[in-house]
Amino acid sequence: MGRAFRTGALALAAAFATTTTGALADQTCARPEEMTAIQAASVQQQLMVSALTCNQISNFNAFQISYGPELRAADATLLRMFKRFYGSSRGEAEYHAFKTRVANDSEMRSINNNPAYCQAAQAVFASALAPNKPSLAEFVSAVQIQEASPFDSCQIRVAVGVQGGLTPASEVVVPRPKPELGETVPAQGASLPGGN
Repeated sequence: MGRAFRTGALALAAAFATTTTGALADQTCARPEEMTAIQAASVQQQLMVSALTCNQISNFNAFQISYGPELRAADATLLRMFKRFYGSSRGEAEYHAFKTRVANDSEMRSINNNPAYCQAAQAVFASALAPNKPSLAEFVSAVQIQEASPFDSCQIRVAVGVQGGLTPASEVVVPRPKPELGETVPAQGASLPGGN
């Protein structure tokens, strides 16, 4: 009976560890729609700064109107993500702190090199406000973001394609491996360039 009890206890512990590891992985990475929400908030904050420092108010207002429903949905996703990671009240505070940090970092880049910042913003506005504008998710995925994401993605993007320019490279999304209990997964996308 002792051996059967130990075997059962070990099986139960293994099942618990597997369940806990899966739950832990879900809590330690951002889902694809959450990564899009992070990117959308970052782009939106950068464009807000350009509205003020580059006299792009009309373009910013057009961007806000053009993408309004998608921006509001992405913002709600962003807030839910922060609450999922930190709990309700701290999550809301972290959400506001993140958006403030992005705006402040954008403002510093604008101060350090306003002509380059404004030129980049103009190109982003041109793409966003083109007659055949992409969806918000497609648009923000193509905009270079200066700030590192507050969370790692649950997926890894791998470029594939034929070398030599014959076939353009494309991205394949593969699931990010779940970390072992207590293991940290290195940040993805940490190569985002710093400000000018």
